[in-house]
Amino acid sequence: MTVELVSTGTELLLGEVTEAHLAFVGRELRSLGLRLERQTVVPDGAVVQRILEDALFRSDLVIVTGGMGPTSDDNTREAAAAAIGRELEFQESVFLRIGSFCAAKGIGVVCGGIRRQAMVPKGAEVLWNSVGTAPGLFVQKGRLAMFLLPGPPRELVPMWRAAVVPWLRSRAERQEFIWRSWWVVGLTEWEVQKRVEEELRGLGLKEIGYCDRLGEVELRVGSADPSLLEHAGALVKERLGTALFGENGATLEGAVVELATRLGKTIATAESCTGGLVSHRLTDVSGSSAVFPYGWIAYANEAKVKELDVEPELLAEHGAVSAEVAAAMASGALRRSGADLAISVTGIAGPTGGTPEKPVGLVWFGLASKEKTISFQKTFPPDRTIVKRLASQSALNALRLALLSDGELAK
Repeated sequence: MTVELVSTGTELLLGEVTEAHLAFVGRELRSLGLRLERQTVVPDGAVVQRILEDALFRSDLVIVTGGMGPTSDDNTREAAAAAIGRELEFQESVFLRIGSFCAAKGIGVVCGGIRRQAMVPKGAEVLWNSVGTAPGLFVQKGRLAMFLLPGPPRELVPMWRAAVVPWLRSRAERQEFIWRSWWVVGLTEWEVQKRVEEELRGLGLKEIGYCDRLGEVELRVGSADPSLLEHAGALVKERLGTALFGENGATLEGAVVELATRLGKTIATAESCTGGLVSHRLTDVSGSSAVFPYGWIAYANEAKVKELDVEPELLAEHGAVSAEVAAAMASGALRRSGADLAISVTGIAGPTGGTPEKPVGLVWFGLASKEKTISFQKTFPPDRTIVKRLASQSALNALRLALLSDGELAK
């Protein structure tokens, strides 16, 4: 089945709203053994009809999102009806249901707007909206099928689950295409490919992909043969070793929390340039409270001294961004928290503050256990957001590797 997504809305192309439908629909189709072949983002207006005519010509199923509301720029219904050569007809049951919904929610309505939403292409099936006013529509013409769904995710997702997923499952092919992915840190896309590509191809896999995601790489393979994917999984684990931190929807912070929980270890953080991003990511993981008792944001030098017992002389002699201060921050966090491991981050995120000796992007890390404290440095691209993200990535990975070594810290 060839599936295509058309996302409508001028605001998407003006950059006012981030288009989120592609990620959702892509993941959903993947879980059903299907793949999205194409996405088109179009503004409101006459172009919608032309794009739908083209889409119906080349695809078995077209999913359209947005443009189902009551205002003049919501023209997906009209465009879809014209694309398949059908007239719109008023359905009083839809009109009354939307009116009842609005009355129950205390929403003021304009009859003209509701009437517009009650116009349905002849022969179309109405998909009721449980959380909003815009009904969805399902239209078939011969072998072609089209779902028209509201744009807001809070309305789209329930309708997708209730109507689209059952329809897709009822037409699933016997031999489901399965995707598996593995997540890697500390290697580039090219390094991952170099380690695994030749042997994966040797297994007979043809669908192999790599995606760099700012500090980590997704390795993705697909096949209709589950046993082939099992062989691929064993090969990937052997070739990537400790650089591999999880599969499918894994996160680096999730891997850290899972390891710490399994080993009965606790973690503390002491952050300067990342401003709490490491602790934020850890606490995004359910169950992190069992392994993450303390975290400090010590942005100013005074905070490093007062909260983490960093000696003022160290700051005066070496500066806040240094191996010595990073180690002292980690040691102070470990001592004050009583945790098994502590990580510190101190750096120059920019765009100002850099010097020839300490450029923007330079970050020092401290890692402390009850037996030992080490420090290490990395230099990232001089962009504030990227520095913070990649620094948090390096901090989490240092914790993960220490946990894999049962707290043994290596230089």
